Amino acid sequence: MGTRTMVFLAAGLVLCSLPVMALGAERAKVQVDASEIYYGNSGAFESPAMVDVDQVYRHIPEYKEIIDRNLKESDPRYHYLMRAASDRFLSAVSAAASDGGYDLVGGLGSIRIEGKSVPVITALVIKKLAR
Repeated sequence: MGTRTMVFLAAGLVLCSLPVMALGAERAKVQVDASEIYYGNSGAFESPAMVDVDQVYRHIPEYKEIIDRNLKESDPRYHYLMRAASDRFLSAVSAAASDGGYDLVGGLGSIRIEGKSVPVITALVIKKLAR
C-alpha cells in the first residue's frame, strides 16, 4: 500500500459517508465527522444527538475565567483551566447522553443522517454542568 493510499484511507476515517444501520433497522446514508464526537462509537450507534460546544463552554466557570482574564496559551494557568473545563464538558455530555438515551453525541453538524433530523441536546448538557 503506497503512502498516497494510506493518506486517503486515514482521511476517510475522519469523515465517513457510508450506508449504515442507524436509528433502528432503517438503512440510511450517514455522515459522521469523527473528530467532533464527544461520546459514543461513531461506527455503531442507533440514537445520536448533537451539542453546541461553544454555548456549553460559555457556561463552564473555568472557561469563563480564561475569557475574563484574557489568558493566552502561553500562560500556565490557561492549560490548567482548559483541562478542567474540558473534563467538566465531557462529564456533562456523558451524563446528558445517559439520561437522554443517546449513544452518540457530537458537535453541531458532525452527524448527518439522510432524511432524519438529529436532536440537539445543548440545554440538557448545560443543565448537567450544574451537578
